[in-house]
Amino acid sequence: MNQGRIWCVVNPTVGLPLFLGGVAAISLIVHTSVMTNTTWVAKFFQGKAPAAAAMNSTAPVATMLPGKPGFAVSVAPAASSKGETSFVVTVVPTEDAKLDQVAAAPLE
Repeated sequence: MNQGRIWCVVNPTVGLPLFLGGVAAISLIVHTSVMTNTTWVAKFFQGKAPAAAAMNSTAPVATMLPGKPGFAVSVAPAASSKGETSFVVTVVPTEDAKLDQVAAAPLE
């Protein structure tokens, strides 16, 4: 045990209940905070299904890169036969990236 010498200072009959009590108190505080500060927990406990999120047919992914991006990325939802949610990610080089590839290609 890495910190085994702590028990030379604190008696285990005192330290372990304090430690476990602290963990229990923090857990109760976090759970109470989640239950009082969210709107979906009460609906979940009542057995109501969560609302389905609206999905666009195609949504371009914004990039925060400085300069010109080399690729255009788009994400589109795809329906599956099992009712599961899946996505199709399309990556297409932009004109600037194509020009950079041509300029970087070695001459034969």
